[in-house]
Amino acid sequence: MNESLFWEALEQPLSLLLLAMLLEWWLPIPVSWRPSALVPLLGRLARKVNPKGRASSQQQVAGLLTPLVILLPALLAYWSMSNLAVYEPALELLVLIWLLESRPIKGEQLALTQLLKAGKLSMARLQLGRWCQRETGNLSQMGACKAAAEMVALRLLGQWFGVAIWYLLLGLPGALAFRLLQLMSQAFSPKRPQNRLFGEFSARLYRALLSVPGLVLAWWQLLFPGGGAAALALWKQARHWPAFGSGALLAALGASLNLQLGGPRFYHGQKVRQARLGGQGEPGPQDIGRVRRRLTLAAWSFILLLAGFNALYFYAHHHNAL
Repeated sequence: MNESLFWEALEQPLSLLLLAMLLEWWLPIPVSWRPSALVPLLGRLARKVNPKGRASSQQQVAGLLTPLVILLPALLAYWSMSNLAVYEPALELLVLIWLLESRPIKGEQLALTQLLKAGKLSMARLQLGRWCQRETGNLSQMGACKAAAEMVALRLLGQWFGVAIWYLLLGLPGALAFRLLQLMSQAFSPKRPQNRLFGEFSARLYRALLSVPGLVLAWWQLLFPGGGAAALALWKQARHWPAFGSGALLAALGASLNLQLGGPRFYHGQKVRQARLGGQGEPGPQDIGRVRRRLTLAAWSFILLLAGFNALYFYAHHHNAL
């Protein structure tokens, strides 16, 4: 009886999620096997279905159909595999480990921090240029630190915590759809001139889904030091950012750590003015790691709290049933 209860507890979504998060962090999964390795492939697909010279209406139609062409077969493939699997929770665990992607972000953060601390700004700019959509060639030391801190926060939100939240809300299909949309938002980014119309639908859909984990993680900052400043920033600043979920997170996080985030940036030669978020302190190389550690701690504490409540409910439910 105790053994059957153990396996039943292990098959709970929160138990599978915690195990997947631990294994993703511990297992040395090669970068080429990670979901992010699909971004160049999706980029080539975008160039094929959205070649230069197409009419605006054709670009919009292609932008509407392409995400569906990617999402529906992926969800059908998972549904077929789950029906054929001998032990479905094992399949769910393996797919969840693959979808979660936090360990490479730490590696990128450590590399950028070392370059910036060593004064190798030109190399840090090149590293950042492979990691984000904005132009990085003219960034100052402070600008590079700010860009790196923002990207660490947004990547952890989209590649890790967001996957966890949508898995808890909609199961593995929800996590898979969210992660594929995150990859498409990178590959089809409307910040590139050729994807301005083609990538708009994918970007809007991803931003809508990102608002849920973004708000959860933003409000969770209120429980940490600087929570009062985070609440004020959420109230005053988040609505001025183009994507509300990511704006809420950057505002609350920056305010709680007293780091200035947001502000103008260049995309393909054009200056885009965006709101300044967070606190007043200028980010330094050491602050990139502070951002990662704070968000990692916040995410783990939130998931563990949910797991604790779930364990108490599971125990009480089965204790009363005996």
